[in-house]
Amino acid sequence: MAMGYRVFSVGPLAVNSTILYSSGEAFIFDPGGEEEKLISFLREKGLKPKGIFLTHGHVDHFARVKALKEIFPKVPVYMNEKDKFLLTQELWEGFAQYLNAQLNPPVDRFLKEGDSFKLGNLTLEVYETPGHTPGGVVYYIPQLKILIAGDLLFRGSVGRWNLPGGNKEELINSVRRVLSIFPEDTKVITGHGELTTIGFERKHNPLGWGL
Repeated sequence: MAMGYRVFSVGPLAVNSTILYSSGEAFIFDPGGEEEKLISFLREKGLKPKGIFLTHGHVDHFARVKALKEIFPKVPVYMNEKDKFLLTQELWEGFAQYLNAQLNPPVDRFLKEGDSFKLGNLTLEVYETPGHTPGGVVYYIPQLKILIAGDLLFRGSVGRWNLPGGNKEELINSVRRVLSIFPEDTKVITGHGELTTIGFERKHNPLGWGL
């Protein structure tokens, strides 16, 4: 059975929402909008969703979790508990409406450093990466050499630290750790915009110099 992934640019902020699949099953990451794209892909490929995973608790990344849960009520939602406080916040007045987001989505289980999940022949590894938010995590799939990084890392740049719970020092430490521990040919699915690689960021990211 085929395994792989597909990245969808969704919503007005072009959130990178990812579907990871193997052996007829799928994990969904950061459903930030246009859930019909995700559902269409699942049905087209005959994939059964087994989990919805959040990289962090900002509204643009969880915007359509509730909508997906209405369609797939038995599919569990995962995130780090330190970001739970963010699930009721729209960050700016009117932002949730702009994003077509539903606040306070249900979370079924809280993740922590060292957790891992099986999806067919794939393994999903969880790493805590605070800084952009207190409970930010990244997900690494070693068989595919993919890192789903959320807003920790962008191509040639890093995430903001001036939103609720952000911390510049923690962000710097998290980015440098990520750039140092994963292979340089790892493809990085960023939170928004263009994808990148660990090797590119080691050379071109201001926080990657010297690694």
